[in-house]
Amino acid sequence: METYILKESVLNDDTLYLADDNKEFKGGYVAILKQYHYANAWHNKETYKRFRKRETLDKYLQKYYPKFEY
Repeated sequence: METYILKESVLNDDTLYLADDNKEFKGGYVAILKQYHYANAWHNKETYKRFRKRETLDKYLQKYYPKFEY
């Protein structure tokens, strides 16, 4: 499993978890993205986005994290 930090913030970091080649996470996912959305000054809302195809992941990363390369 590979781990990448996509965006650093004061409270939390947006993190991408990639499965190794020819392997998948439980549920058939090739990648899991853990994101935090601003709620208030002391707390962020945590959400998970899961991807079953690498192509879908690449499109999402190009749209929301254009500077990221892995």
